[in-house]
Amino acid sequence: MVTVFTCQGQDIPLKYKPSQRAKRLSLRLSPKDVSLVLTVPPRVSSSQITAFLKRCTPWVENQLRKVAKTISIKPGEKVSLHGTMFECRVDPLRRKPSLCQATHTLHLPPRCGQKDLYDVFKKMAIKILTPYVEKAAIALGQRIEKVTIRDTKSRWGSCSTSKTISLSWRLILAPPEVAHYVCIHEAAHLLHMNHSRAFWKVVGELCPGYKSCQKWLKAHGPSLMRV
Repeated sequence: MVTVFTCQGQDIPLKYKPSQRAKRLSLRLSPKDVSLVLTVPPRVSSSQITAFLKRCTPWVENQLRKVAKTISIKPGEKVSLHGTMFECRVDPLRRKPSLCQATHTLHLPPRCGQKDLYDVFKKMAIKILTPYVEKAAIALGQRIEKVTIRDTKSRWGSCSTSKTISLSWRLILAPPEVAHYVCIHEAAHLLHMNHSRAFWKVVGELCPGYKSCQKWLKAHGPSLMRV
């Protein structure tokens, strides 16, 4: 089997993921290491895989363009964090980035990796988003086992059957009301692990303007996921 997928003159690592539960071939691009993951159901031949990958070429090209547009936060730029605009400035005395709420400044060390920034944003997300989820859970008479903040680029949040709610730290890049809506959305799954009418009724009761938040995420969410 081939282990690379050549597209636009670029050799992309191709990883195979056999699955007994899968009913069809599926392909996804991992943006972190720019590799492709091919889910392979039982009894699929090499010729079928080859034909499938060939059909996926336009899709892969489009995904590569999105990855190429990844946005980095740099000195001199401004970034909105939970509705407040912070100016990014280099501080030669710092070894790690830090936020100054008083001056609305994001201080960056001379050499600042994106991971260091993510750590700062995750801490901010934990402080801001956790109370949103807890308040919604109390309103619903539900108990949360744990709230986790993750570096996800495919979804804004999730709720497991074990009552663990996971949220993307990138929600702090969205307006406060949008972040609040996502937290309510996931908390509502404590009652309904689906998107039934009963689920949306619960969401609507706690967040009457949720449809406008959905529209905002649809329009602006993809750009936030590229940060």
